[in-house]
Amino acid sequence: MKLVLLLAALFIPSPLFAQEPPRHDGYAPLEGLVGSWTIAGREGTFLETCDWYDGRRHVVCNSESKRKDGSTSRGMSILSFVPEQGYVYTGIGNRGRYETYRGGTYKDGIIEYLDQSSGAHTRIRIGTFNDKKIVPFNVHSSKDGIEWEQADSFNYTRVK
Repeated sequence: MKLVLLLAALFIPSPLFAQEPPRHDGYAPLEGLVGSWTIAGREGTFLETCDWYDGRRHVVCNSESKRKDGSTSRGMSILSFVPEQGYVYTGIGNRGRYETYRGGTYKDGIIEYLDQSSGAHTRIRIGTFNDKKIVPFNVHSSKDGIEWEQADSFNYTRVK
């Protein structure tokens, strides 16, 4: 009898176990990154595919790029929204690259990630997401966090 009650308690929905926290509006901008992408001008040599991770709280992207020497570079990015922290980016590469950008915000249709490690400041801005086929990326650097210079700029172009 105790076994039946235990099994019933495990399989009957209970408010204590079945409640998932409400989805924060901060996850919505990440939806714009879901899909397969290339970089304008690098079609045929770069492909990144992004999809929601189980639970739809993180977008996981897997990329593959052909290097000039003919070798292949692979990477994985995790783009997250953490209600207490904002947007968080983590990226790894098959040659040891590891980077994390914290303290991101979302305003005016743009996700912004900041990194202040190694005595340098880096700011990555992704968006706006108004066009479902193109997502602009802009990377800025600064020595003091006040004066910014554009370090890189490119457009992700949707493949599918």
